Amino acid sequence: MKKFILAGLLAFFACQANAGFIQGVTGEDMVGVEVTATFADGASETATWAAITTGAGGAFGILPWGVLLDGDSFGEYDPLTDTLYGGFLMMNFYDFDMVSLSFSALSAGFVFDTAFFDASANGSGSGRELAASNPDVFAVYSDNYMDELYGTMTLLSSSQVVLASGEMGVFLTDTDQISEEVPAPAGFAMIALALMGMRLARKSSK
Repeated sequence: MKKFILAGLLAFFACQANAGFIQGVTGEDMVGVEVTATFADGASETATWAAITTGAGGAFGILPWGVLLDGDSFGEYDPLTDTLYGGFLMMNFYDFDMVSLSFSALSAGFVFDTAFFDASANGSGSGRELAASNPDVFAVYSDNYMDELYGTMTLLSSSQVVLASGEMGVFLTDTDQISEEVPAPAGFAMIALALMGMRLARKSSK
């Protein structure tokens, strides 16, 4: 009986972990994410992500610059042709090169899933390492939420230019939404385990 209860508890907490994230996040969903662009002249500006239309959203600065996502953040990368499909579109129409682009997502309820396979089995599903149209661009992650999930992603470049003045670029990364909801089956499982515990306690007291 004790082994059965232990197995039930493990299954319950596994169910809890798997219910913690919403995959398939689109540009429309990422409302509230703060995006900060920094430029070669030292100028820096933060814009807040907003929904634009069904499936699409973005953050746009006054300088001007912007980031747009239409569809699922996961996108698709073909290594055979070195081609990016979908993904985030960056725009820099400011007079100076963009030297960094930072996404602060945790306070808005989002995380960046940095592992292609869900090796941690935390329920976030398959993630993606950064893939960018500019091969010099790489990502630095901070604000670790758990395992391979991070709340902040900053794009930097080995050439000190993430996006040159007057140009556009694309990058892929996987974004998941944090869900605090507990599914009904898990709730029923908790009640059932509590009842079994009460019955076991009664038997042991006799």
